[in-house]
Amino acid sequence: MRTEFTKQTMREALKRATGRCEGLLASGERCNANFKHKPYHFDHVIPDAIGGDNSLQNCAVLCVPCHLDKTAKRDIPIIAKAKRIADKHAGLKKPRTIRAWRKFDGTTVYAERNR
Repeated sequence: MRTEFTKQTMREALKRATGRCEGLLASGERCNANFKHKPYHFDHVIPDAIGGDNSLQNCAVLCVPCHLDKTAKRDIPIIAKAKRIADKHAGLKKPRTIRAWRKFDGTTVYAERNR
């Protein structure tokens, strides 16, 4: 279950951000979008799903575009990989599906779908 930041943590993170986005652009520079006229989100630097806590050190204030970009390009793939590794460690596998069989001469016979 996802846990949220406390109001105190959000206040301190917003104060630390000094009204600007703490996100990093692709070039490695800070985004610096101004929050005066734009909405912002509080983001877990290390995603909550893989053990990130709700401390101030794990809280970043991001503009909406930076937050969406970070979530889509970094957080979701990392969380998916962590789940795959945990499933592999637990011995869980996807059910095997056979789409085609090969004959001894190398030709293929396709499996009929069960309806």
